[in-house]
Formats: sequence, structure tokens, C-alpha cells
Amino acid sequence: MIKTDVILHPVNLDSRSAAALVTSIEVAKLFGSRIHFLYVNDEQAGYRHAVDHEDAVALKVKEAAPAGLLDHLDVTYAVSRGALDREVAAYCATHGVTMIVVGHRHRSKIYSSLFDSPDENIIDAIKLPVLVVPEE
Repeated sequence: MIKTDVILHPVNLDSRSAAALVTSIEVAKLFGSRIHFLYVNDEQAGYRHAVDHEDAVALKVKEAAPAGLLDHLDVTYAVSRGALDREVAAYCATHGVTMIVVGHRHRSKIYSSLFDSPDENIIDAIKLPVLVVPEE
């Protein structure tokens, strides 16, 4: 049986799509899981957001989630800085994460052949169940 005690959803503060975020909350509610939202700022990108801390992550999640969906959930907001796959792997190990929910945006074949997507990097780096939700 798949363990869903602690679910991690890596948050993209620039994303306009909320399908994966809402799905991660719904899965956490369904299984009575704790949920962690983690924003990882790439070391090479510099600080792209004026407010690069837990409050920015909480604001993004609360704006994207339908009203009341976060009620009665044990929620943790976190930030990190570094390579996405390494930071997610370290966070999972430190916080006992048992499942990850990520969004996936379909890309053209040319784009896909040249670049890895963030969700693919996470899947390749981590040996945990990963729920992939299509984004628009």
C-alpha cells in the first residue's frame, strides 16, 4: 500500500495554473495526510521574488486554492535555495515525505528533446511515489 502520511507539493510562484496544487490538497484531505508546500529558488536565478520566504508560498497557495479547501489540514510552507531536484530530495528525507504531487505541462517535441522539465527532474532524483497532474 502506498503511504500518504506526508505529501509534498513543490510550488512554482510564477505558475498561473492551480490544477496540481488543488489536486495535492484534495489528496491530502482524502487520506488525512499532512501537506507541505515547498518553493525552491534556483541558485543561478537570483531572487526573482521580492518576498522569498514562507509567507509568499502561503499567499500563493491560499490565492490558488478554492475557499475552505485548506480548512482542517496540517499545512507547512517552506522555502529553499538550490537545484530543484536536490532540494526536494533533501526536504523529503528531512521531513519524512511519503508522496509527492507535481504538475506537468505538455511541451512540444522539440522543447522536450532540448530541455528536461522540473517534474521529470524530481521523478528521476527521488525514489518516492509521485503523482503527476496535467497542467493547462
